[in-house]
Amino acid sequence: MSVSCGEGVLSHLDQLENLSKNLSLRQEEKRRQEDAVQEKREVILQLRKERDELRDKVRQQKEQIQALSVKDEGSRQPRPSTKAALQDLRLEEMIGTLEALWFTGISGKKTDRGICICLSTAFEGHYLDSYYLQVENLQKPWISRHSIPPFIPLGEIATSHLQNDMKKFLVVLFDHLNGYAGRKFQADQLQDSPGPYIPGTLQRNTLHTVLSFRYNVTIHERTFCFSARLQYSAVTSVLPSEAAVTCP
Repeated sequence: MSVSCGEGVLSHLDQLENLSKNLSLRQEEKRRQEDAVQEKREVILQLRKERDELRDKVRQQKEQIQALSVKDEGSRQPRPSTKAALQDLRLEEMIGTLEALWFTGISGKKTDRGICICLSTAFEGHYLDSYYLQVENLQKPWISRHSIPPFIPLGEIATSHLQNDMKKFLVVLFDHLNGYAGRKFQADQLQDSPGPYIPGTLQRNTLHTVLSFRYNVTIHERTFCFSARLQYSAVTSVLPSEAAVTCP
C-alpha cells in the first residue's frame, strides 16, 4: 500500500514538473513574441518619421516650384521655352513625390516623354509581383501603357485622382494591387501546403476576396472533414475579415 502511494506521489510530481516546464516554455514564447512586436513597432515609428520628413521635403519643393511658376508667368508672356521649363518643374515635383513614396514600394524613372512608375507588392516580408505604368504629358497626365490586371479599376482610379493629385492616385492604385497580391499569395500558399488542406477543394474569385476550401482534422483517432469560407471586407484588405467553418 505504501509503495502504491509512493508511486502516486511520484506520478503527481512528474505531472507538476511537466506543467511547470510547459508554463515556462509558454512564458518564454510569449516574451519572444512581445519582443518581436516591440521591434516592429520601433521600425514602424522610424518609417513614419522618415515618411514625414520626406513629405515636408516634397511640400517645400512644391512651394518653391509654385513660387517660381507664378514669378515667371507674371514677368513675361508664355513662350515655348517657358512651357518646357514648367514641364521640367512638374517633372521634378513628380520625382520628389516618388522619392517620398519609395519605401512603400512605389518608384519611378524619367523617360523622354514622361515617367515610368513601378509598383512593387509584398506581404509579410515576401516580395511579390511588380506592375508598371507609363505616364506622359505631366501637365495633363495620361497613361500610355501599363501592366495592371484588367480586374483592377485603373480607369476609375485615374479619372478620380490622376490629373488632380498624382500622389493620391499612386497610393490608391498601390493599395488595390498590394491587397490583391497579398490575398493571392495566401491562397497559393494554402494550395501548396502539405497540411490538413484537402487538395483540389480550393475555390476563389478573380480578386481573391472570397476563398473556400476543405480540410481534415483528426480527433481521438477519428477524422472529421471541415469546410471553410474566408471573406475579405474590401479589395484593399490583405487579411480576412470574416471566416465561416462548418462540419457536414
